Amino acid sequence: MNWSVLRERKRLLSSLGYTGLVALVAALGYLTLKIVESPRSEDPEPLSDPAALIEFEGFSARPERVGTEWQLRITLRLRTATTRPLDCQLFLVARGEQAEKKFVGAWPTLTPSGPFSSAGYFRGGSVSSGAPLTLTPSWQKVSGSIPMPNGPTTFHTVTVYVFGNKGEVLLARPFSISH
Repeated sequence: MNWSVLRERKRLLSSLGYTGLVALVAALGYLTLKIVESPRSEDPEPLSDPAALIEFEGFSARPERVGTEWQLRITLRLRTATTRPLDCQLFLVARGEQAEKKFVGAWPTLTPSGPFSSAGYFRGGSVSSGAPLTLTPSWQKVSGSIPMPNGPTTFHTVTVYVFGNKGEVLLARPFSISH
C-alpha cells in the first residue's frame, strides 16, 4: 500500500471523528437549553400529609351574650404552607354533653344532606355548604359564631374542618374549650 493513500484515509477519519464530536456537543447543548427554558409545572407537589398544607394559630373560643341568647364566638388564623392560593371550605363544629344530653352546633349551619351527621361527626360525601375560603401564605383571620342553646357551658370541644376542592379533608383539628 501506498503511504499517501494511508495518510489520506487517516486525515479523512480524523476529520469525520472531529465533525461527529462537534455535532454531539452541539446536540447536548441544545438539549440542555431546551430543558432549562421549558415551562415548569406550577402545581405544588402533593404532600404525603394533606394536613401539612394548612397551618393554624391563635385559636380562641369564648361564650358571648347577644341580647338574651348565648353564642360561642370562635376565632383563629389560618394560612397555606404552599406558595399558591388554596381554595377550600371551612366548618367549625362544637360538641358538648350535659346531664346525659348531647349538644352539637356548627358554623356555618349543618345541612341534613351535608358531610356531617346530626351528631356533628364527619361522614363523607359532597362538601359544598361550608364557608368558602381562599388561603394564601399570609395569615387570614377566620371567625364564626355558634348558638349555645343551654347557656355558656353548652360545648366542650370545637373541631376545625378544612376541606379541599375535591372534598378531601385538609385539616380536622379538635380544640378543648375550658370554661
